[in-house]
Amino acid sequence: MSKTGPFLLPVFRSALFIFAGLLLVQLSGQSLIEASQWWSILCTACNLVTIAVLALVCRKEGTTFRSLLGFDKDPSTWRHTLKMVGLMLLLGIGGMYGFGFLIYGYIPVVMVQPIPVPLAALNLLLLPLTIVLAEFPLYFGYSLNGIDRITGNKWLAIGYPMFFYALQHSFIPLLFEGQHILFRFLSFLPLLFVLGLLYYKERRLRSLMMGHAVLDLATGAQILMTSLFPAVYLLMKSAGER
Repeated sequence: MSKTGPFLLPVFRSALFIFAGLLLVQLSGQSLIEASQWWSILCTACNLVTIAVLALVCRKEGTTFRSLLGFDKDPSTWRHTLKMVGLMLLLGIGGMYGFGFLIYGYIPVVMVQPIPVPLAALNLLLLPLTIVLAEFPLYFGYSLNGIDRITGNKWLAIGYPMFFYALQHSFIPLLFEGQHILFRFLSFLPLLFVLGLLYYKERRLRSLMMGHAVLDLATGAQILMTSLFPAVYLLMKSAGER
């Protein structure tokens, strides 16, 4: 395994979202705020790029993308998976609500802006699938395991990839606003730190992937709902900012 890859790929992921957001603004002629409604589509595109990069890195290092998932050594049961899904829903939603009220005084609804219905329906499936195949192999399978093998330092192996895993959310969508960046970063930091600890101890990735997929499905479902009924989004926005 490369001695720099596990440190560089988490940085690459955040840089990719910044680059993609700026590129979208440049090509569309929209402002960052206007372009933010397309974050889920852009995220899916960035996920596909990440998967391709991971596959190339694995090939270069003489391993496989599948090996990063570690399913062959994963003894996860349905009971364990349900526990992880519940934990992720609790910490994920709790983090967003808690830090939303702390920073804004309400829950921002920028993540559920309406988009064309066919795209929202398609991305309801593509977003969760591509996220779990991009993020978990990168941050856990490759970076956390790689840093652990290279340094033998537990806290660096957990802290480094989980910091950048939380940081990437600051650029989804890309808005150069201090409150937005802080809110997105802090909302995911507790969840990811706990997941890092659990994975380091158990090395069981499948249940974590399924838990994250449930969160992404819920987000995709909300986007589809506001896309079908734009008035719902306006009500959510006015109620939150009141």
